Amino acid sequence: MGEPFPMVEAALRGVLEELGSVALVVNDPPWSGLAGSLPRPASVTQAWNMDIAHLESVAAGEPEGDFVVGLGGGTAMDTAKFLAWKSGRPLVQVPSITSVDAGFTDAVGVRVDGNVRYVGKVRPERVILDVDLVRSAPPHLNRAGIGDILSCAVGLHDWRLAAAGGIGQPWSEPLALLGARLLDDLSSMRGEIAAVSPDGVRFLAGSYRAIGAACAAAGHSRFEEGSEHFWAYAYEWLTGAHPVHGEIISFAVVVMSCIQGNDPGRWRDLVADCAVRAHPDDIGISREDFDRTFSELKSYVRRQELDHSIIDEVDLDRGAVDDAWEFVCAIPRRGEKS
Repeated sequence: MGEPFPMVEAALRGVLEELGSVALVVNDPPWSGLAGSLPRPASVTQAWNMDIAHLESVAAGEPEGDFVVGLGGGTAMDTAKFLAWKSGRPLVQVPSITSVDAGFTDAVGVRVDGNVRYVGKVRPERVILDVDLVRSAPPHLNRAGIGDILSCAVGLHDWRLAAAGGIGQPWSEPLALLGARLLDDLSSMRGEIAAVSPDGVRFLAGSYRAIGAACAAAGHSRFEEGSEHFWAYAYEWLTGAHPVHGEIISFAVVVMSCIQGNDPGRWRDLVADCAVRAHPDDIGISREDFDRTFSELKSYVRRQELDHSIIDEVDLDRGAVDDAWEFVCAIPRRGEKS
């Protein structure tokens, strides 16, 4: 399956003291609340824009520091990866939330003309799990971490369809078994995740670590990225909105599993039991934009040359879209501070 990234459970302060000269890449929060209590880094770069031109300009400024350290969520993790990749400096990742698996994957994700692109690969020297730091974040940002695990449900279904037709990456039973095991484990951990307990945080980080290693070894992410991610990419391109990654992916898993006829009740119940904000009203998805995304979806995935999936196999007619909307609207409302 590949060698997972080294992960160490440790306090952020001690890690920064040990590293010394650090080019720190941060999200804020949490940075403004932490800066006064931590060793002063050689430089601080705020991560907020994943556009390739912006990242190139940041890299050209050559932020000082012997190590590149990402601190925050997905934009901090991916910006740190970009800077480490461009400069050849060692990378250390410190996720402050568990809403996305970016800290545990080697692919350098950017946006080109509003579309997700992967431009390189870099392996972190280590990933630091500061459980207290993670648990200090708003709970919904950690519960959202189920998204990039739950996506295995839709990704595996899409991959099986494609492989049966001889399209794209050949089927791998070990990867399929990994995805199925992660889904079963997620189901058994639903109470811990809803409570944002230390064990829940550790489970999410460990699952990301397994996924990252498997994707790196396979050279693709078919078992955990399918039409649910494609729907989210299309929605973000069309609207310019960027909901919390794990929340929109959880939403899209429920939607696309409904389109697939792939046990959607199981996945909707799991989202609800983990207390994830995935109701369209909670994450700002209007019925109009939902319909617009489906109307553009087939052309979008073909234009972006995304992997073969259920999107290519069925008619996304009004009845199917209406049913998916009604189904996803049954997810419980959580509100902004859940």
